[in-house]
Amino acid sequence: MRNILVFTGIAILLFSACRRDRIFSGKAQLEFSTDTVYFDTVFTTVGSLTERVKIFNPYSETVELTRVYLELGSASNFKLNVDGIPGKEVTDVIIAPFDSIFVFIEVTVDPNGGTTPMVIEERLMVETDKNQQSIALIAWGQDAYFYPAINFGDADGNGMGDQWVLPVDKPIVFYGYSVVDTGAVLTIPCGARVHFHSNSGLIVGHQASLKILGCEGDPIIIQGDRLEDFFDDLPGQWGELIGGIYLTQTSIDNEVRNAIIKNGTVGIIVDSNTNANPSLILENTQILNMSFFGLLAQDARVEAKNTLITNCGDHAVALRYGGNYIFEHCTFANFWSENPRSKTTLLINNQFRVNGIDYVRDFNARFDNTIIYGALDEEVEIDGDESEPFNYLFDHCVLKRDTNELNDPLHYQDIVLNPFPAQSSGAGQNPVFGDISKGYALFDLSAARDKGKPSSVLTDIEGNSRGDGSPDIGAYEFIP
Repeated sequence: MRNILVFTGIAILLFSACRRDRIFSGKAQLEFSTDTVYFDTVFTTVGSLTERVKIFNPYSETVELTRVYLELGSASNFKLNVDGIPGKEVTDVIIAPFDSIFVFIEVTVDPNGGTTPMVIEERLMVETDKNQQSIALIAWGQDAYFYPAINFGDADGNGMGDQWVLPVDKPIVFYGYSVVDTGAVLTIPCGARVHFHSNSGLIVGHQASLKILGCEGDPIIIQGDRLEDFFDDLPGQWGELIGGIYLTQTSIDNEVRNAIIKNGTVGIIVDSNTNANPSLILENTQILNMSFFGLLAQDARVEAKNTLITNCGDHAVALRYGGNYIFEHCTFANFWSENPRSKTTLLINNQFRVNGIDYVRDFNARFDNTIIYGALDEEVEIDGDESEPFNYLFDHCVLKRDTNELNDPLHYQDIVLNPFPAQSSGAGQNPVFGDISKGYALFDLSAARDKGKPSSVLTDIEGNSRGDGSPDIGAYEFIP
């Protein structure tokens, strides 16, 4: 009896195994998760984001894929990984009944010397014994100028410095850290498109200058080199080592006008400055989506107007170790959502410690018609040692503070403090910006409207007039 039971059990297992391994013999019509795979603009020689296709077997029997391959074979710009197996062609792939596999696809575009985007089209082919199916692969490619950690220096060696102007006919992609040095001037002119690869940035060195000079209505966009939709607002894509744009203490007369700097680690670092002129002039500029600081200035001289700095994982603006600063009609708004944030939107500070020794430096800062706001209860951190001059003034500003004690006229004048949400026109709207998913322009019932003082900054960040005597606070003038 026992032998009969054992035999019966073995027979059942063998029968089940045979049923699982039975191959579909008809004309298999497989199902795909998409009929077309798109790759947004990819720079030549720079690999793309990996896209994937799911191939589903709708049958109660196993389907064998005799070949999964690229239409152009070894000449294809695309690369495959089929169910864990890489190659331009993969054979003998099994899909169990009602199961599926993934095909992962990447593309690299070859240079063609052109200035306009190119389109690469091909098909991913999937064959079974009696059928052939395919899906379209479409990639937009763009040739570019590539700068592999070069030195924009004084090639003549005469100490006068060279004038470097970046081209505008094709995008520019920096690999590694490039240096502007020895009195040179690097100009990024209107029309330039600048991209930084991972772990890349720009250092401005001894007696050198950086001039980023976009046009009104046509700002220069500085960002990472991945242009797929997934990377549109993703922080931390470039500048991982020492920040994105690093203005050293011996750089001079740096200017950033009409620019958008986004999706890096630190937007701009301005180190100690010993010159009478500003270390940096910021005008009509946006610094967005930085994983650490938007603007980090250390004992520097900065003058900024119509500047928007938003959504940073650390302080959006940190003015440390002293310095001299003027901010007019700026908006600092931190609604960082990548992970919990504990640092305030703004930090001002005039002290630091090195090797157990405390240092205190002069600090002077003025904020006129400026918004400092965010998701925390406290968005301004003041850390001063008054053994040295520690002067700051918020004049006609909107502030988010965890205090109602702003009675000192040496530091606060005509402040809009913690505007109450009931002033907004809709439930859940931000009292300053309205719907922040649409940006940081003001809305009709904004607490910043008509609360500013008369200003010499006659147009806003978008060129709109501030013609009346009561301008709006912040970088944007409300436009009905």
